[in-house]
Amino acid sequence: MKASLVYLNGEIITVDTGFSVKEAVAVVDNKIVAVGSNEEIKTWIGEDTNVVDLGGDSLLPGFIDAHLHLLNFGLTKVATNLKPCKSIDETLELLKAKADETPAGGWIRGWAYNDNNVAENRMPNRKELDSVSTVHPIYVQRSCGHVIAANSKALEFGEITAETPNPAGGEIERVNGEVTGVLKEAARSKVLDKDVYTDEEVLSGLHLAAKDYIQSGITSVHDMGGKERDHLLYLQKVAKDPDFKMRVYASIVSFDNSSDAIDKTLDASILTGLGNEKFKIGPSKLFLDGSITGQTAAMSEGYVTDSDNKGILYKSQEEVNQIMERPHNAGCQITAHAIGDSAVELMVNCIEHVVTKFPRENHRHRIEHASVCNPELIQRIKKLNAIIVINPAFFYDFGDEYVKYIGSKAEWMFPSQSYLNHGVKVAAGSDSPITDFEPLLGIQEIVIRKTKNGTVIGEIECTSLEDAIRMFTINGAYASFEEEIKGSIEPGKLADFVVLEGSILNTNAEQIKDIPIKHTVINGEIVYGNEAAVVK
Repeated sequence: MKASLVYLNGEIITVDTGFSVKEAVAVVDNKIVAVGSNEEIKTWIGEDTNVVDLGGDSLLPGFIDAHLHLLNFGLTKVATNLKPCKSIDETLELLKAKADETPAGGWIRGWAYNDNNVAENRMPNRKELDSVSTVHPIYVQRSCGHVIAANSKALEFGEITAETPNPAGGEIERVNGEVTGVLKEAARSKVLDKDVYTDEEVLSGLHLAAKDYIQSGITSVHDMGGKERDHLLYLQKVAKDPDFKMRVYASIVSFDNSSDAIDKTLDASILTGLGNEKFKIGPSKLFLDGSITGQTAAMSEGYVTDSDNKGILYKSQEEVNQIMERPHNAGCQITAHAIGDSAVELMVNCIEHVVTKFPRENHRHRIEHASVCNPELIQRIKKLNAIIVINPAFFYDFGDEYVKYIGSKAEWMFPSQSYLNHGVKVAAGSDSPITDFEPLLGIQEIVIRKTKNGTVIGEIECTSLEDAIRMFTINGAYASFEEEIKGSIEPGKLADFVVLEGSILNTNAEQIKDIPIKHTVINGEIVYGNEAAVVK
């Protein structure tokens, strides 16, 4: 038997137990069959073998993004990107251009708006958005994804008036009793749920999102929920398309009613692990709080900018415990969005509750983000053998804002080295489209924790490059119970690779994010990159 694909003369970073570095790797069909020296692997070369001369380039396991929103990123492809805006006037101009080309009644969606980057330092209000159009429903989504601003037409769709009460876990912003159009947390669903995309828009968006991810070296994603209530059905449908190459581990979650989504899937006997190597059911997930930059994350102490504001908790401890007992007892993995330390503590308490009441080995329960996590919580997390999924790229985009809002507590954010010191298993994800999805940026930020403005936050938590790579490969596989089939370059595992230009191990830490991706391999197939690399 000869190999279908061979890589020679490379820096093969295996991410095996010893983090060994080899020269070459051989693939038969979709599996790795051998890793070793050039001479050892050349014996696998036959007449029909595709041979790639790496010329010293790095080859790593395909990156695993353990927390992103595949569908939501896809839907940004049909929305207006407001990230570059430096003023509300610029924002309105972009939205007006979109409205001018959209039939009356069609939705105008803006995303990635950051009030900290505009001169006015606030969200646009209802009347300003009405100046764009009163015949189009319009909303602007804040960069964190937890706050929107809507015009009068969109508020009308959401049946929001001055008399509408705040929903549980949300806030309809008012000034002098008048609705401003700004909707926080659960309140935003009143508008977002009325914005319905076509099947064509959704499926096209999923393909476009996967293409972008693959070009950055991502071969597997853990999807943490999407806007559409049928997001799980869309993910299953697109996964059956042979042109869709991405591997998906899909959580059970709904942005507006996760407990209902969890109950319905359990009633249908849909449990964690159901599926195959391309699409698999993941954890049951809740949302517990908001975001730091939106000042809705649940904090034990108030924000620097508003000491009376401790954020928003979606549910009580009793409610969370009760909801999560059922999936845990059914054998599912459970997780939750928890940003502030109060929310992290709530989920830690929940995991303690369910594993005490219904003991279970190897549950691998997770906490998504766990952004602000103090030493006491870290010790409890280790005792529970829970998995933490961090989002290191947040430091680059939003780090200076974290310092603005929570002061010295920003140094507790994503405490990678403290987790490792306590033996906590840590995986990493981008939370795309909330921030940049490139894994190399995430790896760089784990290592240096430096914002785009040059501020280092919590230097004591900087982690080695080796550990950073593990978080985006083998630890991500562990977080989905798949470490036996992917996450490292070892015989018997799936042939999912990323090839980087040059040696990542010899790259200056501050330049890791700029390393070019030469090509990506999924299931033994080169799905992105330079075909000229194949020399035979």
